[in-house]
Amino acid sequence: MNNVILEKSKEEKVLELMCAVLELSEETEQRVIKIIKTVGLASFFNGFETMKFTEKEKERIRALKHVIEAKAKSIEAMEGGQ
Repeated sequence: MNNVILEKSKEEKVLELMCAVLELSEETEQRVIKIIKTVGLASFFNGFETMKFTEKEKERIRALKHVIEAKAKSIEAMEGGQ
Protein backbone atom coordinates (compact mmCIF):
# COMPACT_ATOMS: atom_id res chain seq x y z
CA MET A 1 0.00 0.00 0.00
CA ASN A 2 2.82 2.42 0.80
CA ASN A 3 4.35 1.75 -2.62
CA VAL A 4 1.11 2.84 -4.30
CA ILE A 5 1.10 6.07 -2.29
CA LEU A 6 4.80 6.60 -3.01
CA GLU A 7 4.32 5.99 -6.74
CA LYS A 8 1.41 8.40 -6.86
CA SER A 9 3.56 10.98 -5.14
CA LYS A 10 6.32 10.51 -7.69
CA GLU A 11 3.85 10.79 -10.56
CA GLU A 12 2.37 13.98 -9.16
CA LYS A 13 5.82 15.47 -8.63
CA VAL A 14 6.80 14.68 -12.22
CA LEU A 15 3.58 16.23 -13.53
CA GLU A 16 4.13 19.36 -11.45
CA LEU A 17 7.72 19.61 -12.68
CA MET A 18 6.60 19.16 -16.27
CA CYS A 19 4.03 21.94 -15.88
CA ALA A 20 6.62 24.20 -14.25
CA VAL A 21 9.04 23.62 -17.14
CA LEU A 22 6.24 24.46 -19.57
CA GLU A 23 5.49 27.65 -17.58
CA LEU A 24 1.75 26.98 -17.63
CA SER A 25 -0.83 29.05 -15.81
CA GLU A 26 -2.36 27.45 -12.71
CA GLU A 27 -5.62 26.81 -14.59
CA THR A 28 -3.87 25.21 -17.57
CA GLU A 29 -1.61 23.21 -15.25
CA GLN A 30 -4.62 21.68 -13.50
CA ARG A 31 -6.21 20.87 -16.86
CA VAL A 32 -3.01 19.21 -18.15
CA ILE A 33 -2.66 17.13 -14.97
CA LYS A 34 -6.29 16.02 -15.22
CA ILE A 35 -5.90 15.08 -18.90
CA ILE A 36 -2.69 13.12 -18.30
CA LYS A 37 -4.20 11.26 -15.35
CA THR A 38 -7.20 10.38 -17.52
CA VAL A 39 -5.59 9.40 -20.83
CA GLY A 40 -1.92 8.91 -19.94
CA LEU A 41 1.20 10.79 -20.93
CA ALA A 42 1.66 9.20 -24.37
CA SER A 43 -1.93 9.95 -25.39
CA PHE A 44 -1.57 13.49 -24.11
CA PHE A 45 1.52 14.10 -26.23
CA ASN A 46 -0.10 12.44 -29.24
CA GLY A 47 -3.28 14.51 -29.02
CA PHE A 48 -2.39 17.88 -27.49
CA GLU A 49 -2.43 19.63 -30.90
CA THR A 50 -6.22 19.23 -31.05
CA MET A 51 -6.76 20.36 -27.45
CA LYS A 52 -7.58 23.89 -26.37
CA PHE A 53 -4.19 25.38 -25.65
CA THR A 54 -2.76 28.69 -26.77
CA GLU A 55 -0.26 28.52 -29.62
CA LYS A 56 2.51 29.47 -27.18
CA GLU A 57 1.53 26.58 -24.87
CA LYS A 58 1.44 24.20 -27.85
CA GLU A 59 4.93 25.32 -28.88
CA ARG A 60 6.25 24.61 -25.37
CA ILE A 61 4.54 21.21 -25.21
CA ARG A 62 5.90 20.36 -28.67
CA ALA A 63 9.41 21.30 -27.55
CA LEU A 64 9.16 19.16 -24.42
CA LYS A 65 7.82 16.25 -26.49
CA HIS A 66 10.84 16.51 -28.81
CA VAL A 67 13.25 16.55 -25.85
CA ILE A 68 11.60 13.46 -24.34
CA GLU A 69 11.64 11.63 -27.68
CA ALA A 70 15.30 12.48 -28.26
CA LYS A 71 16.25 11.27 -24.78
CA ALA A 72 14.27 8.06 -25.27
CA LYS A 73 16.11 7.39 -28.54
CA SER A 74 19.45 8.09 -26.85
CA ILE A 75 18.64 5.66 -24.03
CA GLU A 76 17.45 3.05 -26.51
CA ALA A 77 20.66 3.36 -28.51
CA MET A 78 22.78 3.04 -25.36
CA GLU A 79 20.87 -0.03 -24.20
CA GLY A 80 21.09 -1.59 -27.65
CA GLY A 81 24.86 -1.13 -27.66
CA GLN A 82 25.40 -3.11 -24.47
